[in-house]
Amino acid sequence: MAVQNQNARTHFQACAADVTILAAADPSATIIAAKTNYTIYVTSISLAVTTDNAATQTIQDTASTAVVIAKSKASPGLGPILWEFGEDGTPLTADKGLALLASGAGLGGRLHVEGYYKQSANITA
Repeated sequence: MAVQNQNARTHFQACAADVTILAAADPSATIIAAKTNYTIYVTSISLAVTTDNAATQTIQDTASTAVVIAKSKASPGLGPILWEFGEDGTPLTADKGLALLASGAGLGGRLHVEGYYKQSANITA
């Protein structure tokens, strides 16, 4: 079985998040914490929709002007939605975390995100 971002996982600290999205609640939250002097690179995202609704799920960084990595359409239907960003991944804003923002409650499913932390600034003592 092929391992996602295997090269990055051997050189950098891997990070991943699994979030259960309950249809009765707003799942908006930070799902991967920021680390000072590091940039998160997202390599893959999968959203398994189990309850359809006219709500969107947005995966973005926690910067004041957020970088949107992925967004589902409203009423995406049941089943998997996959986003792949290659071995190197796509970077977030340096020193920022990764967040899930929902347009509202109603959509249910499971979200899985994989990536890695890469040092983006010199660490001083």
